[in-house]
Formats: sequence, structure tokens, C-alpha cells
Amino acid sequence: MKLLRTSLSKHQSKFLFLFVLFVFGLITGVLFYFKQEEILRNEIIASLNGLFQNNVFTMKTIFYHFVILLLFTLLLFCFLAIPFLAGCLFFEGLSIGFVVPIFLGLFKVRAIGCFLLYFLVVKLFYLLLLFLLFVKSFSFTKTYLSCLKSKSYLFLSRFKYFLLLDLALLANDLFVYFVGNRILIFLLR
Repeated sequence: MKLLRTSLSKHQSKFLFLFVLFVFGLITGVLFYFKQEEILRNEIIASLNGLFQNNVFTMKTIFYHFVILLLFTLLLFCFLAIPFLAGCLFFEGLSIGFVVPIFLGLFKVRAIGCFLLYFLVVKLFYLLLLFLLFVKSFSFTKTYLSCLKSKSYLFLSRFKYFLLLDLALLANDLFVYFVGNRILIFLLR
């Protein structure tokens, strides 16, 4: 817990930026949903109802996440990882903001509980790891630049950290696929 507090105070401005970006994505997602025509909103709710009754995530989703993680890892070496992660966090906010009204349309009174369950089971750990990846990307970029100037390979020790975070994200996806899907299906019926 002390490590978390130290990290939060040390990187407060980065976390604040990410939080504002995420909230802006949430608001944009909600506005995007309500700007759709009524017929299109009803079609979205009808098509997603089957998704929430069967499987929320598929192996295809896990594959896409894995490809995105590999892309992120490669982008660390060309200094594009930081904007890429900022875009991912905005998109996560956008998708969550878009899903909230869908939950309201599908589950009416149970919507708040269902959304909290969805967020806790599916998104919370994933978002925390994305926040951590974003913050650690800054330190990796500084180390990588200094190592390029001095022609050393010390940055590889920090790169291992990102591979561990990638594995943690993959483990999260597998947990959501094998355990989270069953929990959500059981509780959403």
C-alpha cells in the first residue's frame, strides 16, 4: 500500500492527466450514444442483449488484446507508446461511457448493479494496468534515450518489466474469458 501511495504522489500529474482523459472519454461515450437516432439505439440494445446473455468476451477478443500489447511493446522503441496508451485509455472511457446507457436500456432497475459488476469483473484491473503502463512508459523512454546516447543496453532491464505487465494483461484477459464470463452470465439472467 505504501508503494502505491508513493507512486501516486510521485506521478500525480500523470495520473491526473489520465483520469481527466478517461472521464472525457466517458462523457464522450455517453453523448455519442444519446446522439444516435432512437431506432439505431434500439438496434444496438437488441444486438448487445444476446452478447450479455451468452459470452461477453471471446478468444478473438483475447487475440486482439494480445496484438495490441505486442504493438505497444514495439512502440516503446519508437517513442509512440505514450500517445498510443493515452488513446487506449480514452477509448476505454468512451466504450464504458457507451455501455452505461446500454445497461440502462437492457436491465432497467438492475442497471447500476450490473454495470458495477461489469466494471469490476471486466475493466477495473485492465484499466489499472493501462494506467501503470502509461506511467512506466515515461521512465522507460527517459532511460532508453540516455542509453542510446551512451550506447549501452541498460534499458533492457526495464523492458522486462513491460513484458511482465503484458503477461499480467494477458492473464487478466484469460481470467475474464474463463471466470468473468461465467460470473456475468449467471448474474445477468
